[in-house]
Amino acid sequence: MTGAVLGYDPGGNGRHGLARLGVVEGAPNALEVWTLETAEAVLGVAESHAPLAIGTSSVTCWATGPSGWRPADRWLRTQYPASGQSVASPNSLYGSMSVGGMAVLLALRERDPALVVTEAHPKALYRAFWHRHYDYDAEAREMDADLGTALGIDVRTHSDHEWDAVIAALSAFHALRGDWPRDLHLLPLDDGERLVTPCGPTHFAWPE
Repeated sequence: MTGAVLGYDPGGNGRHGLARLGVVEGAPNALEVWTLETAEAVLGVAESHAPLAIGTSSVTCWATGPSGWRPADRWLRTQYPASGQSVASPNSLYGSMSVGGMAVLLALRERDPALVVTEAHPKALYRAFWHRHYDYDAEAREMDADLGTALGIDVRTHSDHEWDAVIAALSAFHALRGDWPRDLHLLPLDDGERLVTPCGPTHFAWPE
């Protein structure tokens, strides 16, 4: 496996985090990070790299039940209560998460229907990996070092948007390699709801 794996953290204007993880023969060997102005700027970079996979902290599918809660959201809320309001119902999320993030995925999937897509939840992933509270403002360098150890390369971010993009790329890398076989999008649905997948099948790879 050789190529580029992307991570994307959608935000408002000037707050779109993007990471490109270079992979050679199945191992990370380089990392680039950007904070970009718009979803269109993200696509401009992403499309130039012909990625093998993308991880995103945006919603990758929708649900039709109360408040748009999906099985993955309910599971994360139960498993990681210390993550607090960071695990929220999709109906309450900022538009950048459900509109901008989905727009990027739709455009990338139009170019490459086989693109591997996985959802990521940076704050819950940080808790799962390192059993600590996510606090980028106070612990940016320590959090960069944690990611660097996980990837085996140097990580230097300049904002929480970039950090979130890097851990999303880490998720995509492990999803692509099959290291994280658990898929939270396959959790059982409640009665009276379904998942809707506008950009096609996606995953929510989770470490076990």
